[in-house]
Amino acid sequence: MTSYCVLNLLEQIKGPFCDIESKINILKPVSLVSGTTANLKQNDSLSVRSLIYGMMLPSGNDAASALGIYFG
Repeated sequence: MTSYCVLNLLEQIKGPFCDIESKINILKPVSLVSGTTANLKQNDSLSVRSLIYGMMLPSGNDAASALGIYFG
């Protein structure tokens, strides 16, 4: 569901902060997410595209959290 929402937002909202290549800085709470993760570390900077892959391929809860925080 998170990937669907993010892709929908990218399609609907046009702007400098809402692009598939926009960089997102990983916050400490995201780096501490447990369960299946993409092994994100605090202060990593990844594109929305990379986080979508990290969320979908290894089922990264941390990547989903980072996207959820960014797109709020």
